[in-house]
Amino acid sequence: MSEVIVPEQTRLSPAPTVAWTPLGENAILVMSVCDAMPGKVPVAVDGNPRNKAETMALTWRRPQAEAAAAIGFLCLAPAPATDRSGSGALLLGRPGRPLRLVLSPKPLPLQSFLAALAEDAGQAFPTVVDGLLEILLAGKPNPRRLRAAAMLLQSIAKPGGFVEVMGPIDDGVFVQGWTADFSAGRTKLLIAHAGLSFAVLEAGTFERDDLGDGARGFFGLLEECEIRHPSEIERLFFRANDGWRALDVYERHVLLEPITVPGHLRDGLQRGSAPQGTTEKLRRASQRFDGRDTVALLEAPVRAGIDDATIVESSGTLIIGWMFDPDRHVSAVTLRSGNQSCVIDRLWTRVSRPDVAAAFAEDPRFSHMLGARRNSHGFIVFAPKLVPEPGQPLYLEFEIEGSGPAFLPLEAGRGQPRRTLERVFGLLDPKSSTATAVVERQIAPALQAAEIAPPRVVETFDLGDFKSDATLGLVIGLDHRQRELSSLFALLAIDPEVRPMPIVLAVPAESFDRIGAEARRLAKFYGLAVRLALVDGVEDACDAMEAGARACRFQTIALLSGAAQIRMPGWLGRLERAFKARGGQCVASPTLLFEDNSIRWAGAWMEGEGAGRRVFNRFVGYPLDAIGNLGPMEVAAGATECCVLSRSAFIEAGGFARNYFTTAEKGLDLCLKLRMNGAPSVWVPEVEIYVVEDGEMARPHLVTLAQLADRASFDRRWALAVSNMRG
Repeated sequence: MSEVIVPEQTRLSPAPTVAWTPLGENAILVMSVCDAMPGKVPVAVDGNPRNKAETMALTWRRPQAEAAAAIGFLCLAPAPATDRSGSGALLLGRPGRPLRLVLSPKPLPLQSFLAALAEDAGQAFPTVVDGLLEILLAGKPNPRRLRAAAMLLQSIAKPGGFVEVMGPIDDGVFVQGWTADFSAGRTKLLIAHAGLSFAVLEAGTFERDDLGDGARGFFGLLEECEIRHPSEIERLFFRANDGWRALDVYERHVLLEPITVPGHLRDGLQRGSAPQGTTEKLRRASQRFDGRDTVALLEAPVRAGIDDATIVESSGTLIIGWMFDPDRHVSAVTLRSGNQSCVIDRLWTRVSRPDVAAAFAEDPRFSHMLGARRNSHGFIVFAPKLVPEPGQPLYLEFEIEGSGPAFLPLEAGRGQPRRTLERVFGLLDPKSSTATAVVERQIAPALQAAEIAPPRVVETFDLGDFKSDATLGLVIGLDHRQRELSSLFALLAIDPEVRPMPIVLAVPAESFDRIGAEARRLAKFYGLAVRLALVDGVEDACDAMEAGARACRFQTIALLSGAAQIRMPGWLGRLERAFKARGGQCVASPTLLFEDNSIRWAGAWMEGEGAGRRVFNRFVGYPLDAIGNLGPMEVAAGATECCVLSRSAFIEAGGFARNYFTTAEKGLDLCLKLRMNGAPSVWVPEVEIYVVEDGEMARPHLVTLAQLADRASFDRRWALAVSNMRG
């Protein structure tokens, strides 16, 4: 078509008044007649080319009309000004002679407009409707255009059957019902829900005795659809050979659970038929998880079992199990729940399971396959970020070469990250390379990825004249272990520098009944000003100390772990003076001793260069005399079992990290954060404090594995920063 130029101002003879209806804020639908109309024309509102657009014209013949009105047409046009300040006219730039139309003063309601269109178009109405729907549904979705398309379909679509069964499956919807108007295979649909959207139905058909001539049952999957759940479906529209048809949702339809949908697909495939491409698609969908353990039914020599599956809150899923696959038929193992998935055989650590090998050695079906092969049939794996939604099943999918997938349902419990992961330590031999691999590849990443809620002060009780905004205050944090409060309070009371000081005693909520009464009695007896803080979420003394620090407004805090034991009066005054000597911008820590007076901590130092650089406690195990009469000095990191620091610096650094098993690594992590924020650590050798052994993990090998995990976590978090630190 040659280009048609609309003049800047065009004056024409009086034009016919035409019917119109609005479609949203920016467009209108216009219907009129003329002698000829091309398929695409420019249209200007009020004769103004600045408000011009190109539009598609849908036409039909009017055999009984005069030549000047032999063609009916329908088109979209830009909406006129809302205040009707213009002439209310449209100019269509036909080749040769523009066509001027005057809009009627009032628009028609959409339903009335469509009725008038149907009357004028006659037998051409279905074709016009198809074109109009294509125009309405093209481009960016518009609520009024979608509503217009829906009303149009409601008006012209004839009954085409019913949907009787529906169910969600992955990203699609299973539907089953009956119709006489489409064949098996791929059919394009429009779904009426809160709006209107496109979809594709891959369906098979089957015979039903309860239907009339020509009608058949159908089953299949709705794909490429916007709806999230089948309950949203109100009606399905599709184009049959003789016009549009509607599949209504049966009032008493059956809504399936996702887990039962594969079984309905298998049933449909057994009694129905479909083109090969559709059959293959439906067969793959029918092989999805339906709640059964199908691994145990495999003809191939593949079996699997789960010893423990735990959903680690906000973090992922930990699985301990085994897979017997001597001939390597399994090509992939995937953990699934709803739309979530994780290919775990790329992540897992295989472990020795002689019990599995022994069990299959007694089974004549499998014993000949064992031979001298290794027995590493077990696995431990953490699937990060895979946390099932409520009501969603959790299962393993095994991809078996030559036979499709097999499934193993999981009954998973829920647990807190640290306690859940600590259980794995009991299954490992700390001397084995497997234990190292499990800790470094599964346990440490799982704990680092966990989102662990910080400890929370539930309630406080003030004893004596407690001043929460004092310049300096003592914060004591207790864990769940039994602590002797009487000696601690006595040592605090006989120290003239500590006795008048406000003290926060942070206690786990679970231990409060046991400790609270004793603390009240001792505080009253010694005349100490104490705030008892009842804390929820305590896993160790660091958690309690953090909650205690947040339960006061001291300018400077002295942290004291429940594992620490005071050795001499005046300890706090010396630490405070060292702290003030650095302008209140440091962490001042004493020498820490074992109960036999050997050194537990006497400064942390940087050793090595580049990637091999690390923080090292140089004097561990040495006799106390080894450090001589040294004065306060800056070190790489302090000891948080006992230290003096700025409360605001502590809060700004985020307190203790929760993603470690042991308090030592938590303290080191905090001191490095403070150092990065401009508060270095200072060791005060003349102050000595006992710290009893951390007996929270009763068995020594558990402590070894926890330390290994913490070291791996620390290195992952700090290796780059430490390699560039000075000192």
